[in-house]
Amino acid sequence: MNAANKIALLQRLLDKSGEIKVHDSDDPTFTTWKNTVERTLIRVFGKDSPELEQFHKLRFFYHAMIMTLGSDYSGQHRECFDRDYRILISSITNYIEELDEGHTDSDHPEAPARDIERVFISHSSQDAPFVEELVDLLEVIGLPGESIFCTSFAGYGIGLGDNFLEAIKHELHSDTLVLFVLSANFYASPVCLCEIGATWVLTKDHIPILVPPFDFADVKGVIPLTEGFRINDELKLNLFKEKIETVFGLSPCLSQSAWERKRDRIVSRINDKMAAAS
Repeated sequence: MNAANKIALLQRLLDKSGEIKVHDSDDPTFTTWKNTVERTLIRVFGKDSPELEQFHKLRFFYHAMIMTLGSDYSGQHRECFDRDYRILISSITNYIEELDEGHTDSDHPEAPARDIERVFISHSSQDAPFVEELVDLLEVIGLPGESIFCTSFAGYGIGLGDNFLEAIKHELHSDTLVLFVLSANFYASPVCLCEIGATWVLTKDHIPILVPPFDFADVKGVIPLTEGFRINDELKLNLFKEKIETVFGLSPCLSQSAWERKRDRIVSRINDKMAAAS
């Protein structure tokens, strides 16, 4: 990820902070924003970065049990909470300034910006077994976990206490590739149907992935079929791998034989799960 993209991600955090009215971990809007900050710092600086370490030192947990310790202690804790919120906003601002200064340094030219930085998997929770295999496939291709947003699995989506719709709104942007995992379950889900509209407006790259027996003739709405494929189609999965590598600027991390072996294992598991579901 180049400096311009890092700056854009950090600036988005500042923009979203303007929507926060209450600096309290009991507030779902604040909690969603805080968890988005953590994921963004991982994406921009890495899991072992001093920036992420500093974030983890801040105190953003206003527990109900504090009320039993007296109003004086509660008030002091609230002051610390607000102070740490201001520190975080100031830190993000400084990170942007530092990256902007480095971005103009001709001695350290940046790589060309990529349009896509993240994958959002839109799916029904009832199709989680198939989505789990899709996540495994993306990681086999070489996409890091922090670049995958998937609400069904811990570490890939919404943290405890997050507002579901707010979290999705935070994640859907023009730099997101949306994978629609289509099935009868998908079209029976009001949340999935809402996601179709939101992703169509806010994102620009979409790939429909069908879970048989659901097929192309069953697809409804605005979802395009030009790049769609069945989740167990081995040849189309090869093209999908090339697409992910191209979009995210990944170098192939496996030999062709190793990729085919891992792909075939995943497809075999998918077929077993489809047989069990039928």
